[in-house]
Parts: sequence; structure tokens; C-alpha cells
Amino acid sequence: MNLTGPRLIIIAAVLHVLLAIALFATGRAGVAPGLIDRDGIMGSFAFDSYNYQHGAIETSELLRGGNLRAWATAAQPLHVKLIAVPFALLNPLFGYSTLSAEPYNVVCYVAIIALVFALGCEVGGRRAGVLSAVLVGLWPTFLLHTLQLLKDPIFITAALAFLWCAITLLVRTYRPPPSAGVSVLSVLLLLLLASVRFSVVLLLIAMAILILSLLIVRQVRERRLLVWNMTPAIAILLTGLLMLPFISGQNIRCTKNYPSDQAGPLKTAVDPSEQVPTLVRWITAREPETRHSVGDRLARRISSMRSRFAASYSDAGSHLDTQSEFQNARDLLRYVPRALEIGMWAPFPSTWFSAGKRVGNVGKLVSGLEMLAIYLLQVLVALALVREPRRLVLWFVVAIVLCGVTALAFVIPNAGAIYRFRYVFWILLVVAAISGPIISFAKQREGKRVLTAILIAGMLAAAHGCSSHSQAVKPPNLVLPLTNFTGTEFSAIYLSPASASDWQENLLSNSRFRDGDTLDIQFVPNGKNVQWDLKVRGVDGHYAEWKNLNFDGVSEITLVLKLSTTPVVVAEVE
Repeated sequence: MNLTGPRLIIIAAVLHVLLAIALFATGRAGVAPGLIDRDGIMGSFAFDSYNYQHGAIETSELLRGGNLRAWATAAQPLHVKLIAVPFALLNPLFGYSTLSAEPYNVVCYVAIIALVFALGCEVGGRRAGVLSAVLVGLWPTFLLHTLQLLKDPIFITAALAFLWCAITLLVRTYRPPPSAGVSVLSVLLLLLLASVRFSVVLLLIAMAILILSLLIVRQVRERRLLVWNMTPAIAILLTGLLMLPFISGQNIRCTKNYPSDQAGPLKTAVDPSEQVPTLVRWITAREPETRHSVGDRLARRISSMRSRFAASYSDAGSHLDTQSEFQNARDLLRYVPRALEIGMWAPFPSTWFSAGKRVGNVGKLVSGLEMLAIYLLQVLVALALVREPRRLVLWFVVAIVLCGVTALAFVIPNAGAIYRFRYVFWILLVVAAISGPIISFAKQREGKRVLTAILIAGMLAAAHGCSSHSQAVKPPNLVLPLTNFTGTEFSAIYLSPASASDWQENLLSNSRFRDGDTLDIQFVPNGKNVQWDLKVRGVDGHYAEWKNLNFDGVSEITLVLKLSTTPVVVAEVE
């Protein structure tokens, strides 16, 4: 059958709807209650669907009540608000199930298939587009994930659309009107991606820099200026740079009076149900000239994200390197080979036939077979690069895959979770593998070159390790930076002498202390030389306390979330 773009989309939509109906019917019939609940949710691998389901139910009630403004401003993720729309309409027929959410899911799925087709056409022609779309559309675990109540489909859709815009800059020649349209579309997609997963902004900035570099190479080759191809890439880069301050956080200044003339909540007035366990970790301070480097701050931020993820999925059975921490830029660089290894090849073959804690034997076997297919695709991409090393668009796609999966491995210490987060990059891998000249057999010498490259990459990925370095203590001063890397927003920070019966004034006043922010606490002379009690309160009412802290000689405090027997807020004191 000759598949055209519209016909392919229709077939994809019908397939998805039929599967959604089958999933709903299976759940209501109770055929496999341990795998599929009555609403069609498969909690074994999409357990966060339950949280999103509750949020969609709440916001759908707002829609049924006609309160559109409350729905639009509700403190819920974008995809939850979108799912609330079909929930409000279809709940009388199918309840708050995956079938009620199917209008949202099928639109995302069809959009993804259409974008894969478009990407394949840009990179390798129409045939590559069709084959890529069919392979992605029938990928088992991806298809199942698009039937759940997850944010992944809308993120993948926006990411593929953004990548399509980027790839066209490398293969087409733009004039002013289309260039302006692509610029606006790219910026809007960047903002959408940031609203779904804000941490992706750094990767998008790196992508814009890569596009500009490859465009320079193309202009040198073709000996002509491509100003209107450069314009969208510059717009993406500038927009990403403008968003960097929101990633790095803001600095708030306050003064801690000693003695204080303000009273606060009594230290004995506690609610154990709202209290979060705490620890204090003393760290040797860094050199003064390197303490505030951008690389070190980024390393601490990434390390905190990694710890939060491990703490949030504390009962998962596929953790990887949960004890790895990054205190500075050197730690990040040392972990690159290991992150590449995990990003490209986890879950590793040694785990394919063992039972998964959530997905069991069948789930692990399916993921193992899919990883085997991924390994084959990686070899095919390597062959394509060897056969046509001058194809800039292919190098761009491969670079995005490598950077993307490596970045994920830095912040996600769990093989099961990283498996799902890599879908957008595996889709690009499919496009690159099928779009390359791989139908005919490769020459023997080319095969040897590829095999050598793969072996070298494997050796580099295995050569990872961590080492510690002693550091000098920074001389004491009267300013104590307190940085929030817990992922939680605080509404109050209290600091009072250990001898005081109350917490005294809220150092934040009317401000909010967001993740990534730093509070510079200015002490009066000799104020740091006493024993202090510290308390932080989140906007959700939970709080954490540390008692009898000695700040004499301390240069900074960083609050992070760590995984012990339960999630613990750790005050890292340097």
C-alpha cells in the first residue's frame, strides 16, 4: 500500500483509538487487575498518572462549573488542564479514565507520528519519513505510554516540532517571511517546552549554538551567506539566554539582628505530622576564588536534582549510582563517560531477564528486546556517519541524541525512569538510522572502522570513577549565603539563637524562596559566633529544623533533598 502523509495519520489515529478502547474494556472487565485498573491506568510503569488524574478531576470540576478563569490559573501542569477538558465532557460516559482522556492522547500521538514523518522527509526523503513514522508508531512501550495520563506526549510533540524547525535551517534556504515564521514558532515552542520541563532550557541553548556552528560550516561550503537561516537560530539562543536567570535563581539579601527586637513562633509549637527529617553534613570549604564559579553552582544544582529524583522514587528497583554527587565542575567532567554509558545503553543486558520491581518479568523482557533494537539502530547510525560524513543534518541529529541522553543520565539515577524520558531522543535515533544510506551492505573496511569506533566508545564509557580532593577553608566573614536546592519553595526562614525560646523574625519578610535562590544573610559583628537554630517552612506547610548550628568559620549553607530510609532535607554546611 502506498502510504501518504494523510493516510498514515488516519491509520495512526484509528489504531490509537482502538487500543484505548481495548485498554478501557480490559480494565473494566478486571482481566488483569494487577496490571490495569478500572480506569485503564497501568500503575506499574505510569504510576504518576494517578497524581495527574486527581489534578485533572479537580480542574474538570471547575470547567463544569463554568469557572474558566480558575481552570486557566489552576496550579496544575499544562497537560493536566488539557486532559480536564475531555474529562469534563466524557466523564458521564467513561468516568475519569484513560478513554475519557483519549481525545488529548490521540491528538498528541498523531502529532508525534506526523512530526516523525516530517523529520524523516527532511533528513532522508519521503521513504525514510514513512518507515520512521511506522517504526515509532508501533514501538510497544512508547505506544502504551501515550495511552496513559502523562506529560510525556505533549513534551515530545513540542520537542519534535522544535527539532523540525532546527533541522530545516540546515537543509533549506529561507527567505525573510518564512524565516520570521520559523523564528516565532521556534520561540513559542521553546517557551512551551520550558513550561513543561524548565530544566530543558540549557539543552535548547546548546542546540542553538550547535545549529549556528553547523550553519557557519554550511555557508563556508556553499560560499554564500544564509542570513535568514541564521535568524531563527539567533532568536532561539537569545530567548534561552534571557531565561537563564530564572534557572540560576535570584539572590535575596537580609540582615539578621542580634539580639533581635522581633518575636516569632515558639519553638515548642510544633506539628510532628508536618515535620520533615533533617541532617547536617559538614563539607570542607572551597577556595574563595572558586566558590561562586558558574560551573560549581551548576554542579551542585544538578546533584540536587539527582538527589531529589532518587528521593521521589525511593521504592524503585532500578537505581543507578544514587550515591554519586557533584560538588564542582570537575566532578561533572569525571562523570561524563559513565553518564554516556547509562544514557546510551541502560538498562544493560545483564538486567534484561531479571524480574522488575514494578513491571515484572514481561516488562523487563520487553524493555530488553527494545534495547536490543536500540543497539542495532546505533550501529546503523554509525554506519551512516561513516558512509556520508559530510551530511551536517545527520551530525546534528546524532549530537542531539548523545547530548540529550547523557544529560538525562546526570539527573536521573534510575534505569526505569530514564527509559521513558529518552523517547524523544530514541525517535531521533530512529530517524537518523533509517534516513542514512543503510539499505545496502556496508563495505568491509567501513565495518571495521565502525566496530573500532564502537569499541573505543565502550572503553571510554567504562573508564569512569570519582576521586576526592582536599580543599582549603575560606576565612570567615559576616555574610552567610543560604542556597535552596530542595526543589521546594519556602515561605518562611527563621534563624534564632539556640538559647531563644522563639524563632524571631521571618528573614524572607514577604518574599518567596524558590528552588535555586540564594539568601545572603548579613550578620552583625560577632553574630556568627553563637549557636543558632535554623527553620525553613515550605509553601505546602511542611517544615524542617536544625538545632545548635555553629556558623563560626562557615562560608555557606546549601539545602538539598537526599534519600535515606525516607527523604531527608540535608543542610550542607561549608
